[in-house]
Formats: sequence, structure tokens, C-alpha cells
Amino acid sequence: MFINSEFFKFIFVSFLFSCMITSFSISSVVFIGDVVEYAKKLSSYSDNNVKLLIQLAALNLPKMLMEILPFAFLFGGMLWTIRVNKNRELLIMRTSGLSLINISIPIFISSLLVGIFFVFIFSPLISATQKKIQKIELEKLGKPINSLLVSNTGFWLKQGHNKGSEIIFAKKLDTKSMVLVDVIVFKFDKENNVKEKIKANSAKLNADYWHLNKTSFTRNTGEVFKKEKFKIKTTVTSNQIREGFSNPETVSLWSLYSFIKMFEKAGFSTNKHRLHLYKLIFFPLLLAGMAILGVSFNLDTISKKPLNLGLFYMIIVGFIIFYFTKLISALAISGKFGLVLSAFLPSLLPIFFALFFIIQADEK
Repeated sequence: MFINSEFFKFIFVSFLFSCMITSFSISSVVFIGDVVEYAKKLSSYSDNNVKLLIQLAALNLPKMLMEILPFAFLFGGMLWTIRVNKNRELLIMRTSGLSLINISIPIFISSLLVGIFFVFIFSPLISATQKKIQKIELEKLGKPINSLLVSNTGFWLKQGHNKGSEIIFAKKLDTKSMVLVDVIVFKFDKENNVKEKIKANSAKLNADYWHLNKTSFTRNTGEVFKKEKFKIKTTVTSNQIREGFSNPETVSLWSLYSFIKMFEKAGFSTNKHRLHLYKLIFFPLLLAGMAILGVSFNLDTISKKPLNLGLFYMIIVGFIIFYFTKLISALAISGKFGLVLSAFLPSLLPIFFALFFIIQADEK
């Protein structure tokens, strides 16, 4: 039997209302936790006040909301079944000839639509708020820019062109002025043989050139000479560098793919950013899977299993999915697991378990 429009509308709206309640509740707890965490983190800074803590926690809330949303929908699904069971609305739907699979369809669709909304509308907002947090930490708190560097020792950049390539190392990077300090450049030919080494006091990115100051050249022949100024052509832009050494969340969805291609061409690993992109692609499916998984725990109105037991099972399954996701993500970033598979599996598992529980309950 196909579900009629009235039942579809009722399930669609009532389920989203339940998810709004759980999302608001969990977000409130996360917000308070973020304020406390920032208070600990920034306790040593003089420019630390309650207003700043609340501002930082509020800016970080969109990112945290995206992370907790699958679990909010998991609990939202269970809350919905509790409400419709209590009001005998589930019983009415069942006696009208609707199967549990039919009842789950509007829930799956509504969660899928919310997931698509969050990916295309909310994800760019997260990028903007994360950049704002970095700007506040840099300007108001004077946090060191070292946090944006590729490694603990300094900043490394590899750039290629038709004549060969260069590897640029700098101890410091000023992201405002795009100036590298204490620079060493290794120039390679097409066969990856070192042509020369260049030392410079600083290098500034202007248009499509690195402008080096007070340079010292050492050729592979052993010849050494100095120049006051020197230019090295580059295709790297200041925006790409700023985004490149930030977390994947700080890169806008609309520029994420082009950023990945640019950094792969430059020779950097983009596993983190690729994994983030794939997770965004599968996020609507993950949300829908977690939603029907939450619903499946309490759809069995015949067995009348205790609510506390169902809640306990759901929390255990939620933790298993959470830690499983973290584990395979770590393996994927290290190159020991497929990136696409590690993003897809967390979406597939909830759907598999939910269908198993729903089909079992439907047969009773």
C-alpha cells in the first residue's frame, strides 16, 4: 500500500518537529561545553572576556551542529516513535494498512532533504565562521601563526612548471602580508635533479611572483654568488595558501574541489580535504540512515520492549557508529583505507541495521 498524502504530511512534519527538539537540546549542551572549553584554552590571554568566549562558541556552533546532527536525528527518531506510540497514532497508521516500511519513507525523505540543505547552505556558513574564529584568535588574542604551518619546523611549498619545480621552505609565514621569513628554495630540473639552492631573508608573494630579498645562490657546480633581489614565478595565490593550511572545514564547499586539485598539483597530500568532501556528499544519506535507525528501535508495538532498554541499545549503537567512523577516517587519511568507502560506510551501516529491525518488526 502506498502512503496517502495526509499520512505523509503528518509523519513528515511531526518527525521534523521531534528532531528540532533533540537538535536544540544537544546544541545547547554543546554550546555551554564550548564556552567552558574556550575559557580553558584562552585563560592565559589578557584579551579574554565573557563576550569573546560567547562569540567564539557561537561562531563554532554551526560546525558542531553539523557534527551532532546525525545523533540528534537518531534521538529525534526515537522521540517521534515515543510520541506517536503514546498518542496511538502509530496504531492508527498500522490499522489503516500501512507497513512500517511505508511509515519510514517520509522520515527517510525528510532527513535526506535536511541533509541536502545543510550541505549546500550550511556548509559554506561553517567555512565562513571557522575563518572568522581564526581571524579573532589572530587579531585579538595574538595566537602564533605557527598553527597554520604544514609542519612543526616550518612552511613547505612545492610548485611545478614546464622547466622543472621548486621546493620552498620558510620558518615563518605572515598570512596578512603573504611574507615568508628565513627562506630556502631548492630548484629542480625536469629530471628532479637539484640545479641550485637559494637562501633569502624574506620572500613576498606579489601577483604571480615570489619576490626574494637579500638572496644567496649556491649552484650544483659549487659556484656561490649573491643578489639583492630575485623573482621566482608561481601559480599559487594568497587565498590558496591561506585555505591550504587551515582545517578542511574552513574551505568553502564551492572551492573545495578546485583547492584539492591545486594542492595535488603542487605535490601536497589532500587526503583530509578529499575525505571531508566525500563526507559532505554522503551526509544526507547518513542523516537519513540515522533517522530511520532511531525510529526502528521503538516501532515494534507488539513486543512492548521497555523504553529504557531501547534507549540503552540506541546509545550503544550510536557510540559504535561514532567510533567506527573515527577509526576508518583515521585509516583513510593515513592511506590504509579507501577515502570514498570510509565516507560511505558510516551512511550504509545505519540503513542496514534500521531495515533489519523494521522488517523484523513488520513481520510480527
